Amino acid sequence: MIKKAAFYDFFNRRSGCDFDQFISESVEDEDYINWNDYVLPMHYGDAKLEYNAIRHSCAIFDGTPFRKVRIHGSGAGNFLDHLVTRPVSGLTPMRATYVVFCNEDGSLKDDSVLFKLDEDDYLIMPSDVDHIPYFQDLRDRLAIADVAFTDRTYELTGLAIQGPLSAAVLVAMGFDGIEHLKPFEIHDYEIDGSEIRLSRTGFTADLGYECWLAVELATTVAERVEAARSELNIPIPGYGLSAVQACRLEGGFIVAGWDCATEVDPQPGFERSPYELGLGWLVNLEETPFIGRDALAEQKRNGIPTMLRSLEISATGVPEDGAALMDNVSTEAIEVGVVTCSNWSWGQDAVIGNASMKSEYADLERAWVEIDGESHEVKLSRGPLINLDRRNEVPASIELDPGSL
Repeated sequence: MIKKAAFYDFFNRRSGCDFDQFISESVEDEDYINWNDYVLPMHYGDAKLEYNAIRHSCAIFDGTPFRKVRIHGSGAGNFLDHLVTRPVSGLTPMRATYVVFCNEDGSLKDDSVLFKLDEDDYLIMPSDVDHIPYFQDLRDRLAIADVAFTDRTYELTGLAIQGPLSAAVLVAMGFDGIEHLKPFEIHDYEIDGSEIRLSRTGFTADLGYECWLAVELATTVAERVEAARSELNIPIPGYGLSAVQACRLEGGFIVAGWDCATEVDPQPGFERSPYELGLGWLVNLEETPFIGRDALAEQKRNGIPTMLRSLEISATGVPEDGAALMDNVSTEAIEVGVVTCSNWSWGQDAVIGNASMKSEYADLERAWVEIDGESHEVKLSRGPLINLDRRNEVPASIELDPGSL
């Protein structure tokens, strides 16, 4: 049975429509998605409002459905160095980092943020897949002693606090000094006798933080958000999938399962390596022999079949995932790539997305795609569509600037 995430009621802005009514009146994959048996709505009342709050003020996201796996023991670092595509055992405790891990053929198995909490204690948070059986099998195959895996998915919930006023909001919530946290740094706070973990991480390509806590503390944190709303006189709305998609595509981020095939959503021919997804900077072929290293080394020698590009389309409709990108070569229309994922962007005033381009056409700046039977020009570019300085500034601003809201 599909479940209500910890902050759903707190986020819901649909007057007279509670969770049960929303589910009874909604269509899956149109109004919401099933995320690890939790509901993630496309929005909580107004997707444009939610997007604008992220980019111009502050908005919050319910991270309850994330998979959360503790990897611990004296062999934890050694295990992770063989799992992910670059060594992480030397990471300083109370730091997070972005990681990917692969199948034997070099295709992406999943991506995740990895938290190193102590020398032998990590938390990995992939989005969809329960990897514990795979982790256990890999541990046994590698004969790595003293490493255990504990599923904390249903013990922990999360709240992403994102946007230019996110540090100010957290200070108003009682997290003093949060503005000095560096990107990917972690700090533990004690609130009313309970531990709450803050990290300067997020998935919006903006200034942002994530708050991880025991599920039973969700009400306490919601009360503090409400107090910050009153003190700062800003709405701090919850946001859903539509705003997430717009923000992450503006930042050039990928989602395993949408921008490439995974075991949860297998699509033959849609497997992609980290190199093909623009994540080659996460691959270190010279250190620990991780799973898929030989295949990636061969791909690097022989050439990469496809390359990731950002796209923009001046259209009101959104192309289907997997829609062919076409170009005219020698007067004949040929397929040069595919749309992997797209969404309307209120900031760019266009449909934006990620494209998987055949390598021989990766330098094209224009192509075309069919949407609802009509051809539309597609602008192609390398890298993210936005790059906000505030995302990495230390200290982060905690000032309210009415002129920017």
